[in-house]
Amino acid sequence: MDVSVVIPTWNGIALLRETLPSVCEAAEFYRRESHSRTEILVVDDGSEDETRDVLPAEFPQVRLIESPSNRGFARACNLGFEHAGFPLVALLNNDVKVEPDYLLHQAPHFQDPEVLAVTARVFSWDGDEFTAGGRFGRFRRGFWSVYLNYDVDPHSARAEDQQRRWLSAYAVGGFATYDRRKLRELGGFNTLLAPFHWEDVDLSYRGWKRGWKIHYEPGSVAYHRISATIGSRFRPRKVETVAVRNRLLFHWINLHSTSYWIRHLAGLAGLLLTRFLVLDGTLYRSFLGALSRISEVRRMRRRERDRARRSDAEISRLLDTFYRTAPIRVYRSSRQVRAEHPGLERTPAGEAGSSRAGRFGCMI
Repeated sequence: MDVSVVIPTWNGIALLRETLPSVCEAAEFYRRESHSRTEILVVDDGSEDETRDVLPAEFPQVRLIESPSNRGFARACNLGFEHAGFPLVALLNNDVKVEPDYLLHQAPHFQDPEVLAVTARVFSWDGDEFTAGGRFGRFRRGFWSVYLNYDVDPHSARAEDQQRRWLSAYAVGGFATYDRRKLRELGGFNTLLAPFHWEDVDLSYRGWKRGWKIHYEPGSVAYHRISATIGSRFRPRKVETVAVRNRLLFHWINLHSTSYWIRHLAGLAGLLLTRFLVLDGTLYRSFLGALSRISEVRRMRRRERDRARRSDAEISRLLDTFYRTAPIRVYRSSRQVRAEHPGLERTPAGEAGSSRAGRFGCMI
């Protein structure tokens, strides 16, 4: 199948110089091995650096799509999706480099018409630490918790498991491939969540509700400079507030089962009544920010509820059954992995990210 690679960027020419050569190599490898077409689109989201001048000169095989102003990750991605010309869309962050066979492993999943997206196996930039894999998602205390990674357990996986299709709670937007037709049906990323965070969880969950699936492909390997863009441009307090706000918006838009909605409201009420005890103002700032968008939330909630084919409970049961029966290992901390696999290279690191927003998420 033909593949369009979409890379959103903002003031990231230094990163692109490091990552684009690997993407170009992967695109060429895929063309050669699969006899398919590829294209690479870089969406410049109003950069103020030299991206618009340097990219055409140094990477003439890359197509540059320009946004007149900085509009955030979701809108930049959606602009790339609109210009993508092929059935599959491989979305990559500008701080991600990939192995040559990256696309070759992901594309076969889309022979299954129910697959919306495939997420990759990701290591730190130097390759010595596993930072993202299949996503372990569970509904607890009124919230979806999606911060833990799993990987295939090498001690229990059998030969026949090599052909298993591993499920993932969501596809990580920085290194995932999507079915373009389904992307369009979903309307792309939700721009209400601008400028960043939870867009990929929201998109994947809406896909699960439409009756589609998200897969994890361990053979598709990428390397990520974590927070190289967001962390260098925004203060931690801003990043944390936006992340928690968007987590609330995600639940308000997408939770439709009565029992799940009641559990969410109860869990949120408990947090609002207790977080001041630890002098944590993030939840309150985020809650007010989410409330200011309530009219748009109601409109989106009605739309998604009308189009859903699976309930929240059905998604939870489907994922729980997979996690319980598949030969996987869920990683909750780097310390746990080092204790179980001393000296192992490329070991899973557990939770993605180390911001307070991530830790807050695990608390609820």
